[in-house]
Amino acid sequence: MTLVYLALAWACGIWLAHLLWMQGALGCATPQWPFGVLATAAVVWVLGGRYLTPNPSPARRGESVSPLPGRLLASRAAGEGGREGRFAAALLVFLLLGAWRYHAHPFAACPTAADLAFYNGDEKHTVYATVEGVVVGYPDVRDVRAFYRVAAEKLTIGAATRPVRGEVLVQAPRFPEYTYGDRLLASGQLQTPPVLDDFDYRAYLARQGIHSLLRRARVERTARDEGSRVWAVLYGLRSRGAALLGRVLPEPAAALLVGMTLGIESGIAPAVAEAFKATGTTHVIVISGSNISLLSGALLAVLGRLLGKRRAVLPAAALILLYVLLVGADAAALRAGLMGVLYVFAIAFGRQSMAIVSLFASALLMTLLNPLALWDVSLQLSFMATLGLTLFTPAIEARLAGLIERRLPQERARQIMGVLNAALVVTLAAQITTLPLIVAYFGRLSLVSLLTNFLILPAQPPIMMGGMMTLVAGLLWEPLGRVLGVIPWLFLTYTTTIVRLTAAIPFASVELGALGRVLAPLYYAVLFGMLGVRKLETGSWKGLPWRRLGVGGLAAVGALWLGLTAVNSLPDGRLHLFFVPGEDGEAGLIVTPGGRRAWVWDGRGNGAALASATQPLLTGWRRGVDVALGPPTADGRPQASQVVDPAHLTPGTVIRLDDGVTLTRLGTSDGWALRLRYGEFRALLPSTLSPEAQAALLATGGDLTATLLKTAGPGTGAWPTAAFLAATASQTILWPQDTTYPPDVADLLVERGARRVSADAVIEVISDGQRVWLKQHSGEARR
Repeated sequence: MTLVYLALAWACGIWLAHLLWMQGALGCATPQWPFGVLATAAVVWVLGGRYLTPNPSPARRGESVSPLPGRLLASRAAGEGGREGRFAAALLVFLLLGAWRYHAHPFAACPTAADLAFYNGDEKHTVYATVEGVVVGYPDVRDVRAFYRVAAEKLTIGAATRPVRGEVLVQAPRFPEYTYGDRLLASGQLQTPPVLDDFDYRAYLARQGIHSLLRRARVERTARDEGSRVWAVLYGLRSRGAALLGRVLPEPAAALLVGMTLGIESGIAPAVAEAFKATGTTHVIVISGSNISLLSGALLAVLGRLLGKRRAVLPAAALILLYVLLVGADAAALRAGLMGVLYVFAIAFGRQSMAIVSLFASALLMTLLNPLALWDVSLQLSFMATLGLTLFTPAIEARLAGLIERRLPQERARQIMGVLNAALVVTLAAQITTLPLIVAYFGRLSLVSLLTNFLILPAQPPIMMGGMMTLVAGLLWEPLGRVLGVIPWLFLTYTTTIVRLTAAIPFASVELGALGRVLAPLYYAVLFGMLGVRKLETGSWKGLPWRRLGVGGLAAVGALWLGLTAVNSLPDGRLHLFFVPGEDGEAGLIVTPGGRRAWVWDGRGNGAALASATQPLLTGWRRGVDVALGPPTADGRPQASQVVDPAHLTPGTVIRLDDGVTLTRLGTSDGWALRLRYGEFRALLPSTLSPEAQAALLATGGDLTATLLKTAGPGTGAWPTAAFLAATASQTILWPQDTTYPPDVADLLVERGARRVSADAVIEVISDGQRVWLKQHSGEARR
């Protein structure tokens, strides 16, 4: 287990260096040689201690000799002291080496004039540039936009062109499409990725080696096939496979199978994705460490029954590796696949300690290659899921087997355990260690997760194996793929049916607040403390009821967690106004000081996608809203107690949402707007008012003053006119990035001191009726 402690020291060194960097004690100008000197000194201590450990001196002639047992005891004590000292020095070496590794590859770009990031603009200083380079990653294609990872080679700003290095994420229109290996000439806004209130997008891209963002780019392809032939084949196979599955399977089975086998989730319908989120089963439809870890356990359990425990190792490992290749073999899939294979080999040969050591060794290797992977959510989930399977599967299986065998005949009990081991045991073991991470990062606790996973997990191996067979056969001969596609379709239909039924259960999931995230470390402290004290159950520690204390501690943490979460979900006595962006439209969510909710949408864009993006903002036990204002389309709004179409309201109608919170219908019969009022705070909704609608409002001569004005985002075809800006006289104007307003409007917004906000972020406005606070919730974090 020595390697486990060394890996922990290495991780602590990386984390400590990050803290020092954040505090300013380390920086880009800090030399690296002090780390090397200290590490070398510690290595000398380790190696030298082997020979410098004091030993008892032999007795000289004529001196009395102490009894043999005393000399042996002294020698043993000296030897143990030397070993302890060398071990402590080894831990120090790995601590320093981890810090050294982070300093060589920090989150900060530390660019020079030869790096592309050196020329980035920011929110205040816009840099228009042209970047030439080659696409080096699988394109991320969405509804109206696409993102390309490009290795930059040349940069042109104005009339100056210079060679550069570094990768840039290019945001371009959905069409025309480009592929891996294409040489592109992209022109747009070059900037440093932003840091939002709830998500550090800059750090997220830095973990992938990207420090530049090129927004709203105009792209031209100048050459093809300039990438690696191996990756070109893999990415080509991935694209052909996605198209094939879309032809041979109906929806939503096709989109789900593409996500499960190829890691492309963009085609999954928002309503279906929301159902999987509510039931805590998203891991089965996306590429994640939990997914591959659960797949590893399920494959080993199922194939072990058919082939025997040891004979199942190679088929299970082969299926995992095949899965990794089919999803494109990106970094996240490779990490999870490596851990899955290590788990299969270790458990199959009955070496739990080997599994734990291999797990920590793989984590050490991954952070050696990229120390920023320590903050990778996928790595953390895959690590904790594999650790949970390794530590708790045997104990849970033994406890359940004993419980069942006391009540049923042995043969019947063995059959039942075969089913439970492939479903309930694997799910429970993984969730013991991953649940706090899921709650901390995604803020949602599913109360039906265990039930849903128990029901659908046995169907996942047939889906995976049937999907792989469909892919391979269909790529060779499509009619055969259509025949084999029946297998995954049947099990996917079963899976989606179970997920939708359990998601419809009242209180299927709850949104947790920041207090839940605070308690996650406490949960881990109690959990691993229980495991640690088992090593102390000797001597004076033996009589203590460690198991009861541990279970009681976990129960106390869980009760405190749920209690604080419930308190945190209560209304805070302030008005919250959320602006939710979409591809071609926007929606607004109002949460009153008393907790009542209203959703506002003018019908632009995809209402179902906007409603799905709104769901994570509905914290607490209730899932829907009290009133939805907008077109009365059932699939274009959240679940609502009341639906109101503002177009049918008489101008001047006042809707009282709560004490002191009102919405007033403005405009004429040709168009409408709503003015939200709470104390001295006023805002206009929706934010996507067209210039024609603004002119109609101005023609009524009514009061349009607003404390805050949010202007329309890109793709909506709307912008504020100069007359409308003057009439609203807003103290705060929120102006989304990537918008193409008329030049005179843009100049006026700059003159008025408009605040630039991310076009992809949910903007939260908080007011107590007098003061106003702003937050940005990242769209990337929601995805």
